[in-house]
Amino acid sequence: MQKETFLECAMAHERTLYRVAKTILRSDADCADAVQEALLKGLRHVHLLRSEAFAQTWLTRILINTCKDMLRKSSRQQTVALTDMIPSPDKEEQRELYEALQTLEEKLRLPLVLHYLEGFPVRDISRMLRVPEGTVKRRLWQARKEMRELLSQEAI
Repeated sequence: MQKETFLECAMAHERTLYRVAKTILRSDADCADAVQEALLKGLRHVHLLRSEAFAQTWLTRILINTCKDMLRKSSRQQTVALTDMIPSPDKEEQRELYEALQTLEEKLRLPLVLHYLEGFPVRDISRMLRVPEGTVKRRLWQARKEMRELLSQEAI
């Protein structure tokens, strides 16, 4: 893949990458840093990409690794955990859904966001997360189940 083609692909998927980073990191500043770092890593290693068809999946995997590296580094550096509040959507119904989503463990939240909000097929999510397709399906099922429970509790 040529660098120019990679840059076009990266720009086309920038919002998706940001939303994936937001799922893991939650802080706007950290998300922007992670996306930028992932794009730089991708640009440096674009010669390793075998097929343009996998560019988005490949770039998303780089981003996930970058986010996890940032989390590891920050957990070693910080002595006090600071919680960044993510701005909630305006509509009450969406805010409840968003808050319920944020309570899920990352291993459940990430596949849910990648599949239902970003539209990735199970096969691509499996590659990104480096887990079998069956594991992705089970995590999606478990995430849906927990979301139903959380949302039904809030309705009571």
